[in-house]
Amino acid sequence: MTVTSQTLALQDVRCAGCVLKIERRLAQLPGVQIARGNASQRRLRLVWDDGLQTLDQLTQSIRDLGYDATQIRAEQRVANEPSLLPRLAVAASGMMNIMAFSLSVWFGAVTDMGPGSMQFMHWLSAGIALPVMLYSGSVFHRPAIRAMRAGHMTMDTPITLAIWITFAGSLFETLRGSAHVYFDAVVALIFFLLIGRVLEQAMRRRSDNAAENLRELLNVTANRIGDDCKVTTMPASALVPGDCVLVQTGERVPADGRLLSAQAEFDESVLTGEIKPRRLLRDETVAAGAVLTLGPAEVIVSHVGDASQIGQLAQLVEDVSGHKGRLQLLSDQFARGYIPLVLVGGAFGFVMWFWAFGASFAEALKIAVSVLIVTCPCAAGLATPAVASRAINLALRDGVIIKTGKALELLGDVDQIYLDKTGTAALPELSPDTELDPKTRVAARRLAVASKHPLAQSLVGGANIAPVRGAVEHAGLGIEGPDGARLGRAEFVGLTGIAPDQTTLFYCDADGGVSQIRFQETARPELDAFLCDAHKLRLKVVLHSGDVPASVARFARRVGIKTWFAAQTPHEKLNRITEQERQGARILMVGDGVNDSAALSGATVSASFAGATDIAQSTADIVLTQPHLGLLPKAIVLARSTRRLVVQNLAFSSIYNIVTVPLALAGMLTPAIAALLMSSSSLIVLANAARLRTLR
Repeated sequence: MTVTSQTLALQDVRCAGCVLKIERRLAQLPGVQIARGNASQRRLRLVWDDGLQTLDQLTQSIRDLGYDATQIRAEQRVANEPSLLPRLAVAASGMMNIMAFSLSVWFGAVTDMGPGSMQFMHWLSAGIALPVMLYSGSVFHRPAIRAMRAGHMTMDTPITLAIWITFAGSLFETLRGSAHVYFDAVVALIFFLLIGRVLEQAMRRRSDNAAENLRELLNVTANRIGDDCKVTTMPASALVPGDCVLVQTGERVPADGRLLSAQAEFDESVLTGEIKPRRLLRDETVAAGAVLTLGPAEVIVSHVGDASQIGQLAQLVEDVSGHKGRLQLLSDQFARGYIPLVLVGGAFGFVMWFWAFGASFAEALKIAVSVLIVTCPCAAGLATPAVASRAINLALRDGVIIKTGKALELLGDVDQIYLDKTGTAALPELSPDTELDPKTRVAARRLAVASKHPLAQSLVGGANIAPVRGAVEHAGLGIEGPDGARLGRAEFVGLTGIAPDQTTLFYCDADGGVSQIRFQETARPELDAFLCDAHKLRLKVVLHSGDVPASVARFARRVGIKTWFAAQTPHEKLNRITEQERQGARILMVGDGVNDSAALSGATVSASFAGATDIAQSTADIVLTQPHLGLLPKAIVLARSTRRLVVQNLAFSSIYNIVTVPLALAGMLTPAIAALLMSSSSLIVLANAARLRTLR
């Protein structure tokens, strides 16, 4: 079995109901493992067995439903939707001309216009309305007709029915010689609906698409160095692993690779959020998208396009957009059966007025059309995905990758944060005791240079020190110099029965004098600000560590964390979190090591760093692109704001339908006003989602 994944750009998708139909159809096909769509971004994430389905078959299944789908590649940017302004202009022109004829009829009805003149005006109006329907109205007709051919309905189905029923009814009344026709309503309906679509399209274009923005970083040219040392300029997508590329100062690295030059400096802020350039040495890895700030540099390519870090990050962001939280699932359930209710509501309005209240055919038809238009559930369908997509993009801009929509919702509910100590609350590197005798420090560091042990390297601290020649390292014990000096464990230097209460190295000089070198963990520079922000958000912070009690207590006291647990095994960490959650706590676990993976998976929601162990990153619901705890309070504020806006949107959608449906059934809304209200409701939902930037 060959598993293939792909992200598609969807066309003619209006809201969650459209996406839900696509998901359900694809999920029924053999070999399809994942089919997750996002109505706000109009993206679909597909994972399938290549032996049972092909991409062409899957996209054809989508077309059979009345939609269209195109493949997205890392090296290409998705084209914007065609502008609707020409169709809007035709509708506006048609509406103005028909209104002129309608005014003549209205005034003529109370003066002396004869029936022949009035009929002539009606036929002129019909002649103008028809091209407006066929051209401007095709935005709604095409997807609806494609869907109906496949036996399905879309959000455009009620709109299309309303337009054609109104036109056909007006044509029937014209043939009967009636004085009341609604060609002006047909054109006004299309005009107002298109205004809503044009404004919605503009808002979508202005909104951020994080994945697409990341892929744009790969849409650059590369200077490939050939075997004959000649430089050839080509698209980055044409590179293959093993190619050698030349990057000039100020240029963006076209692909992941390994630095061949002696050294260079790169701005990797697109990946890490860190503004300060990073100096790399020969054979260190370089990420695509990084900007060379000090060069030139030669890089040998290792990964291109989707396989690069940027490509994988873009794919992860799209996967995030496809995940659905509780509120999104609720919105999907609402949209699933709504269109049949809309059609039933329109039919009920016609029957009630025509048969029960004795209204004319034209009047009853107008009310039915108003019901069809005003009840279109676009606002409800966009209520959740519009806000969630915006939140995910803003979080990524801050350096926070939220893997699922569920994690975004749960993050806003947390009331406790459990922090691992080493590598999370504290820097992974230990710092030696500064009270050590300077002469002893120098001698110990010279001996430590020859060792690869992490504590020895921490003692050296990156200083340029000449090593002791002839030093021999004893695995698991320490290192010994030719003069007999030793650096390592207590028993290695001749001490017995010593149990240090913190991480310690012992140094024995050539004369037998023993010194104790204590190491302490250094709190992350942003920890104080993180704890302050957590307090403002009323979040309880707990230190959760497997280290010895004395070390944990000392660190907790130094940084000001009141609650801490020490000597915790992975199983004990998980049990403690599970017990707290049984009592109603909602916990965010933050860790970076293998021993944290169980607690990360068991917490309400979990977070790790991009530089953490692979298992921690894969288990965590949230990944920080840089090891900076200050990103978490921002993400929590964003999640809380997201939840608040989603609730506002759902409440607005409910109130909108509660108010407008009775008005339409009571005959208080014309089709044009109904179209204006329906378009406005979708715009209000999108505009409310855009407020997220200012609320976070």
